[in-house]
Amino acid sequence: MNAVIRIMLALAMVGSIVTQGIASSKKSGGASQETLNQYMDDLKKNPADAATREKIIKLVLTMKPAPAASEEAERHMARGTAFASKAVDGPGYKKAIVEFEAAANLAPWMPHAYFNLGVVQEKAGYYAEALQSLKFYLMAAPDAKNAREVKNKIYALEVDAEVVQQASKSAPAAVPSAPSAPAAPVAPSAPAEAAKSLPVMGKTTLEIEPEKQLNIIKMPPPEKKTKLPSFIGSWYFKDTLRGEELTLHAFDISKNANGDIIVTPPKRGADSYATVNQFDINEKTMKLQMKWKMKSVASYWKTETYDLTLSEDGKTLSGTHNQRSIGGRNVDVDRTLFRQ
Repeated sequence: MNAVIRIMLALAMVGSIVTQGIASSKKSGGASQETLNQYMDDLKKNPADAATREKIIKLVLTMKPAPAASEEAERHMARGTAFASKAVDGPGYKKAIVEFEAAANLAPWMPHAYFNLGVVQEKAGYYAEALQSLKFYLMAAPDAKNAREVKNKIYALEVDAEVVQQASKSAPAAVPSAPSAPAAPVAPSAPAEAAKSLPVMGKTTLEIEPEKQLNIIKMPPPEKKTKLPSFIGSWYFKDTLRGEELTLHAFDISKNANGDIIVTPPKRGADSYATVNQFDINEKTMKLQMKWKMKSVASYWKTETYDLTLSEDGKTLSGTHNQRSIGGRNVDVDRTLFRQ
């Protein structure tokens, strides 16, 4: 009888331990999901926050099972792959960039989103952005079969970015056509056409690795230019607001005392101000990104990104104008800017 009682007590203790283990596991999983939700809210407010993105990737690597990508994220991945396969120039690759960026924001732990984003960013000539995306890819896929090739690609992109930046600093600029106020220092020059490329991953599931590792294309070196076309001046564009066509100030481009080409954001109210995140010029193309803040609303932000090409006569800048702001608002339109 005593033996039976001892057996029953032992079984009861084992059951208690198992129950506590299950409860602890559920509690840990719930805490991880709660933390992930908070990080995702933070990233939604500021998609450019690399530190938060890294926290999400590292957290998800500890979660078993990992959260699934939403259907919307998969949709953006498929659209990005489709755009990338049809792209033949910068604007075409830019459409793919927008889709892959959206996928990476909806599922920041998805390695393929970063890999494909890095591929099309390089093809569009955005070397610095491409190497950052590939770093996120390796972080999200620490056991990737193509890790060696991707690391080598990152090192090559570092060189490309350095060469382009140096070329921008040493290139002469035209004499300003009109004086303008002092502005922020010039950012690295826009990258030239990529000399090497990785293939876009056509599959979006996390378990599948790319079938091809590298697709290297040798291109002839770009011709050296002795003088950049003049971007100097005050640039404006026309837009329709509340049914009325208005002429709006976009930005000023000038040359400072050191001979550097600089950009000055427009003034759009006493409560708002802008800083320059990126200002790249390469021959006849330029990319400019400004981030707007409000003194009265600390959490508010908006970015304006111009991707423009100077006309042959130097009178207009044509291309895209993208605006993103807190809350996920994204507007992408074509613009033609003129000097005034």
